[in-house]
Amino acid sequence: MRSYLRTHYLFYTFFLFYGANCYATIELLNTPSSISHLAPKSIITSLVKISNSHVLAVGERGHILNWQSPNKYQQEISPVSLLLTDVIILSNGTRLVVGHDGVIISAKENSTTWVKLFDGFKLTKLKIAAMEKRIILFKKNIETLTDDDALEEAGYALEDLEFSLEDTVATMISGPTLPLLSVTQTKNGNIIAVGAYGTLLKSNDLGKTWQLLDHTLNNPDKYHLNSITTDDNNTTYIAGEHGTVYKSINNGLTWKSINVPYNGSLFGILNQKGTNNLITFGLKGNYFISTDQGDHWQHFVSPNKATLLGGFIKDSGDAILVGHGGSIVKLNINTPEKSTLTKHASGAAFSAVTVINDQLILAGQFGIFSLNDFSQDQDSNKGASH
Repeated sequence: MRSYLRTHYLFYTFFLFYGANCYATIELLNTPSSISHLAPKSIITSLVKISNSHVLAVGERGHILNWQSPNKYQQEISPVSLLLTDVIILSNGTRLVVGHDGVIISAKENSTTWVKLFDGFKLTKLKIAAMEKRIILFKKNIETLTDDDALEEAGYALEDLEFSLEDTVATMISGPTLPLLSVTQTKNGNIIAVGAYGTLLKSNDLGKTWQLLDHTLNNPDKYHLNSITTDDNNTTYIAGEHGTVYKSINNGLTWKSINVPYNGSLFGILNQKGTNNLITFGLKGNYFISTDQGDHWQHFVSPNKATLLGGFIKDSGDAILVGHGGSIVKLNINTPEKSTLTKHASGAAFSAVTVINDQLILAGQFGIFSLNDFSQDQDSNKGASH
């Protein structure tokens, strides 16, 4: 089975976590997170800057942290105890988080009260309805076929659809399993979330209701969608498995496939504010830079070829990519051939990074670190261009 979570590449322990009893998963969907002094040192998957001194970070066991420094933070109670995978600040100040088992939670600006908006049971119902509609249409199309070979092939395809529907219906009893991995907001206020097996959700009412829009993507193999971002031009991009990249210029209504010269998994895609510049990155240190909204790409590989899982681009074009083995790759998107590698002393796998007052804030396998927390072992090698 394809691995469907970037954190499964990150942390082997989550293979065990995800293989837990399905009924325990249902319980975690309805169990608030616990306050723990270990939360800042536990697995943190995503963070976002919320002021000039604070970040909001999310991670395992439903942990949510309003973090300023290792000794100055506030843990907020989540309505679930599942792995949370991404966090954003909406245009009205609302904080929104997605995670395992299709969960979506939110808290109003300046509030520490989090509520569950959506979960895997609601996602499963949407998928069941979509499959049932597809099967009805498929049966109608079969009735128009006259060629024996075409009828036989269509019959096999229909069986596959019906088996898939049965499996999906079964998860209503056993418990949902599909994680959401990334979320963004477009300029018109739409919220778009992506996840495993090509899951694409959109809300036009700040998360109160959601539409399943998997069918709007050209993704017949249901490749996992790992990352989504929206630029200042209101163009939205998705990056995922098998070098998959999509682009929408109409608030997620329709999507165009973008050709990236790569067939490995991409775990992140970022845009530089006020420009057409993009960077997408993934397995074995591969990253790709476009200066024309994805029409053309230049390929680079990090010096140590470590998998890259997160990143950040300053307005100046200075970019930081982080990943396995404590890897911190620094470059400028306009001169990417001059990249340098720094290795965090902990050797932690990092999944997210941001900058506050010229300090790096890193998050990953062993929690949150700031620039003052690590020694810099500079690697003189430079990124290779392809």
